Amino acid sequence: MKQKKKNYSKNFQQSKNHLVKEYVSELRQNPSSKDWVAIASRRVKKPEELIIKNQKRIVVPKKNCPFENLQKSGNKSPVLIKYLPNKKNWFLQIFENKYPAFQPNHNFITEKKVGPYKVIGGYGYHELLVLKDHYKLLADYSSKELAIILEALQERYCQIAQDKKIQYISIFHNWGKLAGASVYHPHLQIIAIPVIPSRLKHSLISSYNYWRKNHSCVHCEINNFELKEKKRILIKEKNVMAFSPFISVEPFAIRIIPIKHISHFEETPKEIINSIAIVLEKTLKILKKKLNNPDFNLFIHTAPTVEENKYNCYHWHIEIIPKISISAGFELSTGIEITVIDPNEAIKFLKS
Repeated sequence: MKQKKKNYSKNFQQSKNHLVKEYVSELRQNPSSKDWVAIASRRVKKPEELIIKNQKRIVVPKKNCPFENLQKSGNKSPVLIKYLPNKKNWFLQIFENKYPAFQPNHNFITEKKVGPYKVIGGYGYHELLVLKDHYKLLADYSSKELAIILEALQERYCQIAQDKKIQYISIFHNWGKLAGASVYHPHLQIIAIPVIPSRLKHSLISSYNYWRKNHSCVHCEINNFELKEKKRILIKEKNVMAFSPFISVEPFAIRIIPIKHISHFEETPKEIINSIAIVLEKTLKILKKKLNNPDFNLFIHTAPTVEENKYNCYHWHIEIIPKISISAGFELSTGIEITVIDPNEAIKFLKS
């Protein structure tokens, strides 16, 4: 029995050594969230293998689009409207979602218990920012146009933040069916809720603990690390950069972030918003060209609307996640994403 056990240990060690030589992967921990990510780059030989080729995107005709004649289609009047280049034609409108997940019509959001569960009313806001052009993708807009979109989002963000019941405002763009888009017409969404999402709270706590321990912002440290290494930076402007994080959760994931520390999206000055728009334009055009116009999610991570002084340690940024791979059993059961392209190689491919 002892001999068998000894042989088993020897065989196991030999097989382990063989695997190490043939296949190398890494588990990397995000210092801002403490989440683990697996970089298993040898699962794919070349980045090109992940691109969906000959993709046939179904373009819904204007006549069937609910965003072509907004109010005639039953949508509510806009709460914010922007014109470009003159007041004859609107450029974007923000209005309440026709089928909102949250509405500001609850008299109270008092917490109650239902068995072992905690429940509060679905108070909040669910709005759409719809762009006039039916066929023009977000990647086709100029930096000046993208700056107008970002400034409109800032303006509406500040208006909603006046509601003291709201604690967090989420801004995002889904492009393509794989990213969850149900309407072809390009649009962004704004969802405001009376709680801080648990995933964000986890990141906020980690950022705060890092701040207390190191007297610096964890995202500023990440920025400095990326600027020093220069391996994963896609684009850099004077005060903004786009890079593929060392702990990328998906292949070709891109983060756009102010280099200067700014905790709240709505407080970002116009100069930096303009730089973000320039970087965003270049990034979206590169992803469209190199990845064959992929489906993707774009979202803004920013500090909550409550207890602002408490969350000054946070550093707002934009994340762009192309829908290249699908989370399966391991990812869903553990929360550990497996990324099959090393961020270094992803950037080399996007810049080639």
